[in-house]
Amino acid sequence: HEPGHDVDPPTFPHGVASFDPTSDSVLLWTRVEGGGTCRWHLGAVADPDVALRSGEVQVDDPTGCVTIDVGDLDPGREYRYWFSTDGARSRTGRTRTLPTGSPRSWRLGVLCCADYSVNHLTVHQHLAAAELDLVLHLGDYIYENEGKGERTFEPDHDCVTVDDYDLRYAQVRRDAATKALHASHPMVAVWDDHDIADNAWRHGAKAHDPDEHGDWESRLRAAAIARQRWLPARLADPTDLLRLWRSVQVGDLAELIVTDTRIDGRDQQAGDDGAPPLDADDRAMIGPAQRRWLEERLRAREQRWCLLSTQVTLSPMRLPVADGVRVLDGAPSGYAVVDGAVVCVDEWDGYPAERARIARWLADRGGDAVILSGDVHSAWVFDGELSPGVRAVAPEFVCPAVSSTPMARQLPRGWQRLASGIVDTRVPGPRWFELTMWGYLVLTVTPAAITTQFHAVDASRPHGDDRLAATFAVRSDDPGHVHGAGRAPTTGPVSWWRNRFGGRSGGR
Repeated sequence: HEPGHDVDPPTFPHGVASFDPTSDSVLLWTRVEGGGTCRWHLGAVADPDVALRSGEVQVDDPTGCVTIDVGDLDPGREYRYWFSTDGARSRTGRTRTLPTGSPRSWRLGVLCCADYSVNHLTVHQHLAAAELDLVLHLGDYIYENEGKGERTFEPDHDCVTVDDYDLRYAQVRRDAATKALHASHPMVAVWDDHDIADNAWRHGAKAHDPDEHGDWESRLRAAAIARQRWLPARLADPTDLLRLWRSVQVGDLAELIVTDTRIDGRDQQAGDDGAPPLDADDRAMIGPAQRRWLEERLRAREQRWCLLSTQVTLSPMRLPVADGVRVLDGAPSGYAVVDGAVVCVDEWDGYPAERARIARWLADRGGDAVILSGDVHSAWVFDGELSPGVRAVAPEFVCPAVSSTPMARQLPRGWQRLASGIVDTRVPGPRWFELTMWGYLVLTVTPAAITTQFHAVDASRPHGDDRLAATFAVRSDDPGHVHGAGRAPTTGPVSWWRNRFGGRSGGR
């Protein structure tokens, strides 16, 4: 029952997991087949079969999901935990509390966008084996649609009801690589659109048809209920399942700010009927309460580093096009041509006034921040201006997808050339990109620097290779700038994807 070992008795078919650690507590999770009661156990690393703490809990949730908030733990300490009932014992999980004081180093894994129907969740397997203190999931943990690949989703239709979302989460959580990931590291997770519906906003989604899917608010609540069952968050208000924004304090070394840029306060995407114009000053990506909280967190200086996470890409990603060129045919939903450039209005490019506010707060902070984002199924490094006239102080690292279709295969062929051109023509901002890879990020945070490694994983196979694609660093003696060699290797999975899918990487 070592962490990551695939041993799950029928009573605990979905393994174990831990979420939202603090310096003295952690949420422990399992699912008990058949309900009833179960016991939780927490032990030391040196003797993982001896419980330091234990307790009994009644399984009240109709799905059998159990979440226990275990407190009075030591800071920065690794623990083992497991569950038992009626003579059955779950696999043993590994978790860790957050440090206090002045930690010398802290490691964060980052991932997003795992379409189970399209490819394998091989990234989860490799992250399970990594030396990490915490995993951050930026959203699209599940995909709500009927499935686009060879693996059949459960259920085989769009998720609309609580039962639908429960079945989808249960399918993903039965995956061996996913169970290994959760058994190995604690996770902090936030949702994105496919955890609800494609291109979701506060009061609807492009992929929500009331005639087919019913009332939007009912669907949103169903998605939120299922999410809290399977990916529990430490909610500021237990009665408000939609408030997922929160922060993670890593001693005086770093603060991880977890925003919700998908639901809380987001206006409808520009160009849709009834949506505010793209350049409207009051166009909102986040709600008033989260906006006040975010400004407060970005202006706070208790920690050496600020790690600002957002589900969607914050930096400008405008792709210049020639007049008259037809580029929207066959493009994914959410794209539009604005002022002679292709813009994804579902990203922060569709909310420039809101982005300008955050850019100013970061500039006032002075350069000890980095941005973490995902959603675009490709890997990017930006170190340019977030908003015109506001100095660039916060580099952005964009995480590739776990298994969803890479950007190079999503975009029409002409778009691939456009995407390459934003680096080749030295448009300010992008430092490096790779349009064809699946993978994940690992950040090593020290007082002197934040080092970010991009890992490329072959998700076309259940045990595909993991190769280091690129490494970058942001140094405390030169904040606001990215250092490091950015080009992907010419051998291994990256070149394999490039040959297969016709994508490319670039850098400057």
